[in-house]
Amino acid sequence: MDINNQAQSYQGLLNMLNGKAASDATDTSKQSVVDSLPDSSNSNDSVSLSYKGAKLGMISAEYFSGTVKSSDIPALTERLFQDGFINESEYRSLGGVAADESTSQIAQSVNFLNDFIMGESVDGDAEGAKSLMLAVDALQSMDEASTVESNRKESEAYEFVSGYTELLKETQAPAYLVTSFEQVLKVFEALDTVRKNELKTGALASYASVQETYDEYNKSS
Repeated sequence: MDINNQAQSYQGLLNMLNGKAASDATDTSKQSVVDSLPDSSNSNDSVSLSYKGAKLGMISAEYFSGTVKSSDIPALTERLFQDGFINESEYRSLGGVAADESTSQIAQSVNFLNDFIMGESVDGDAEGAKSLMLAVDALQSMDEASTVESNRKESEAYEFVSGYTELLKETQAPAYLVTSFEQVLKVFEALDTVRKNELKTGALASYASVQETYDEYNKSS
């Protein structure tokens, strides 16, 4: 069933966030978001706007190049939340998660990192932004078969987020920021545990297995 009216609502949201018609967004579906960032040598370049534009271009190309169907809406809603364009309250109101269920910590962490990057918090620090983007990629790719390269990227992402968290503590950043980054670290720790089990059992990591491990850690802490 086509649901063009609802599709137009989503398109309107994208237009509002991008500040221009989504049809004008650059098609970056085949372009690395990280590669779209401005040169780090120019500290005045807006990393947040470049990142937001690249994300919006990818969403527009993937979901709005044709007629949006009802079967597309759950994935689109999840994408908008994880990419940081809607908050958890909006995500729930759009049916992203049942009223009696909690939003996965993985999705919350990805949403937080994307929102942090697009909120101008890393403008003037393109290299730091790239590292955070790679952390996002690592979390969103956790259900793919692991390789030596993906394991290396996950390890580097964890190390960067860990160091960034310590820096926030040292500079007495707002408590909610420190707490949010600590939650991201816990997700990476759960992923590391699942990866180690993967080597022993052969069972591939998944969002569900990482969330389960995360929940077990929280119960014991």
